[in-house]
Amino acid sequence: MKRRTALIVVVLALAAARADARTWLVGGDGADFPLIAPAIAAASAGDIIRVRGGVYREDLVLDKSITLAGEGHPTLFGTGLGSVITITAPGCEVSGFTIEGSGLGETNEMDAAVQVRSNGNRIVDNTMRRVFYGVVLADAMRNEIADNEIQGLRDLAFGRRGDGIYLYRAPENFVARNRISGERDGIYFQYAPRGRAVDNVVSDSRYGLHDMFSDDAVIARNTFSDSVVGANIMNSRRVRLEGNTISRNRGVPGIGLTLKDCDESTIRNNQISGNARGLLLDGSSVNRFIGNTFRANDTAATLFSSAEQNVFSGNQFVDNWSDLVLSGRDSGTHWSADGRGNYWSRYRGFDFDGDGIGDAPHPLVGAFERLEGANPVARIFLQSPAAAGLELAARLSGHPADDAMDDHPLVRHSQPAAPGSSRPSAGIAGVAALFIIGRALRHPKRLAEKITASLFPGSPRNDPCSR
Repeated sequence: MKRRTALIVVVLALAAARADARTWLVGGDGADFPLIAPAIAAASAGDIIRVRGGVYREDLVLDKSITLAGEGHPTLFGTGLGSVITITAPGCEVSGFTIEGSGLGETNEMDAAVQVRSNGNRIVDNTMRRVFYGVVLADAMRNEIADNEIQGLRDLAFGRRGDGIYLYRAPENFVARNRISGERDGIYFQYAPRGRAVDNVVSDSRYGLHDMFSDDAVIARNTFSDSVVGANIMNSRRVRLEGNTISRNRGVPGIGLTLKDCDESTIRNNQISGNARGLLLDGSSVNRFIGNTFRANDTAATLFSSAEQNVFSGNQFVDNWSDLVLSGRDSGTHWSADGRGNYWSRYRGFDFDGDGIGDAPHPLVGAFERLEGANPVARIFLQSPAAAGLELAARLSGHPADDAMDDHPLVRHSQPAAPGSSRPSAGIAGVAALFIIGRALRHPKRLAEKITASLFPGSPRNDPCSR
């Protein structure tokens, strides 16, 4: 109640200030001031400062509630020491600028194009180039950061870059329609609950999105691509990830979406494609994965045994090299809900009654995926003829594993692959695979034992086909 009363008082004060607001003009003929800082000093709360096109080399502090509006995208070039614009008063707006020349964090400060330390501000329609951090919000709430383009120091290693938009102890902020590239983390919520990130495009960064200790966040309709990790969600609860596109995040570790120690969250209607690993689930429980598409990933999903009681329903697993790798035993994952499982392009069952549900369950972990779960180095053999022979031998053994099973797999007509999602042909490896298949047809169990022994000498899991 006290917080609401204080906000009402602030709003009323700002409204009163704007009633007699004045507009100041900076730059060019007939201007009130040639530089921006003197205009800020002369302005009162509620005033508007219009800045004409040109280059202004100065650092600014907005310590009163004013609007700073660029006309023709003037360039504000900082001194290279600290942040270019620091906002300490509530209710300010900065728009229409090209901002460059922040410090590089040599003093462990969060040097940024714009640093916000107050509430209710708007940072919109700016271009920030070669800056350490783009926008930093610290101990600030209910700000809007929208329609900005932020380009980081992409020629530096990730550890020497800042973040595109960093929110620290900053609840209930709105981050929308920004285009971010070349940063360490594109958008980083840290101790920033109830934040919203909507319709942003992030690429060429370490993490497209990083969320730590930030409950009740909404991450919707963003694109996270061509980074090391698309979205990394850690130590948070009740997060909603809906309608995002997470693609082409490769290399080491090369993950589309990571949930680490995250509980009670909803991941719905996301497109996760072309990643080294689409989903990594570790120490995260009671989450719901509904209506997502995992397409053309090397491995669609990797689940650790610490991930418990998660639900997958209505998802599509299409043209992945591996659909599922379990590291340890499955910990109560539900692969269907209310009689509705997931679509698997590898499913070979039938739907004789035409109800859209396969008549036989679908085992999710193949023989090779089982080896990979216990021996991560096996990944390098993922598309080898040996792996193909091992899978075939396991099928012919007649004893599929039942520790991860979709009891109600969905059946539908296959759809054309998305552009750029096709897999390379095997070439000579295909000829070798034919030879292995011929051997497998004659002695499936013996072949599986030999392949396993040759790949992993001394491995305790010498006979995956016996499971």
